[in-house]
Amino acid sequence: MKSLQVFTLEQIKCHDNSNDLWMVIYNKVYDVTSFIPSHPGSAEVLLDCGGVDATEAFEDVAHSDDAFQMLEPYFIGNLESADCKKYNTSRNPSSNIDFAKKNQKKDDSPRQQEYKLKLPDNFLEKLWIVLLIIIALFSIMLYLSLQKVKWNYTGQL
Repeated sequence: MKSLQVFTLEQIKCHDNSNDLWMVIYNKVYDVTSFIPSHPGSAEVLLDCGGVDATEAFEDVAHSDDAFQMLEPYFIGNLESADCKKYNTSRNPSSNIDFAKKNQKKDDSPRQQEYKLKLPDNFLEKLWIVLLIIIALFSIMLYLSLQKVKWNYTGQL
């Protein structure tokens, strides 16, 4: 097994164009040059983050856990420890994903897979908004119904 390369931010800064594009995500270095045409968010998004630590931009668009796995083929090494940042988030894959061990055999048979319901991080916030909208609509409907009863009552006098 070949040892992992270590890069400084100064070295990474030189790789910031469409022919040679590197970026840092959670202190791991990726050469995403070949991914530029395939990136769903456009080549421009990647080019804006080339040659720098792109962790914040990566997280700002709420990439899924699958996106972390998609980074695997582009992994080329780690960031020099002096340039590393400490991240206070549970989404930090650095401690969970070791691309150097990528040749481990997996049993992907349906019986061996564990199925879990994955909810987005802001699911409860969105649920509260939907519930408030439903309550508001119900209140409007109730108000209009009571107005109709009032109009019918006053019309019978």
